[in-house]
Amino acid sequence: MVAGKGAWMIADVGKFTSSTIGTYVLVDVSGIHPRFFIAPGDDLRRDVRLRHQQFMDRVGVRPRNSESQHTKIEPQDVARWEDDWAAFERADGT
Repeated sequence: MVAGKGAWMIADVGKFTSSTIGTYVLVDVSGIHPRFFIAPGDDLRRDVRLRHQQFMDRVGVRPRNSESQHTKIEPQDVARWEDDWAAFERADGT
């Protein structure tokens, strides 16, 4: 996933959180140098689901479109995985 404006956009949070991708590589190209975040799929999906639920608990109904399933991932949400290339080894069990 590539973020050109500082966040990764997710059109359908339900579809994203039900996926089975083992490892995500998120790339932030909004600065001078790209930043890479290598996130375990289950952990990232759990975090996205939790943040989205906290947002919905706070706002109740989406302000512009009550049917929207949109959410986003911000760099600070995935900071712990920045440059964690060893995640691929952990995912392979090596």
